[in-house]
Amino acid sequence: MMLGIAFASTSDAASDGRDRAAFIEAHRRAVVTQLNSIHLRGPRSTSRDRFLAVSVVRADQRYVQYIFFDGDTKMYCEASSGAYAQAPDATDHLLSASSKAALHRLGFVQTSPKQNYEREISLGTPPDFDAVADLMIGALHDAYEARETTPLNFRAPRAILTRNACPGPVS
Repeated sequence: MMLGIAFASTSDAASDGRDRAAFIEAHRRAVVTQLNSIHLRGPRSTSRDRFLAVSVVRADQRYVQYIFFDGDTKMYCEASSGAYAQAPDATDHLLSASSKAALHRLGFVQTSPKQNYEREISLGTPPDFDAVADLMIGALHDAYEARETTPLNFRAPRAILTRNACPGPVS
């Protein structure tokens, strides 16, 4: 009996790992394309409007956003804690313990319950946007329960996308 339980949980973990990989693969190109567009467009001397925010459609408090700084050598990353919800008395914006743990595993910290989770990433030279995309999309999967069929919103005011750019599944 114990062997069957161990096998089931191992199988569930493997299935979740495949689901996570599929979700990241479904959205990586859209994130990388937009980050690269922002990076190439500049100006690198300012961070103003040089960000990408990705959120779950119709779930305002399920988002991650990254902004370039330090001449595009780093990105400041923020994951929603629900602290900035429009209706402060609503409970649907609160993160579960497992969501908080997922953000911590991904390196995000929350310095105050009234703030979002945050972290910084060094981009390298040339910038490694695949790693940033994997972290960004992974956070949506792990903390906000987004899956491969979950529609996402992308907001990147400074990105210029070509006609052939792959925006990923959106609605």
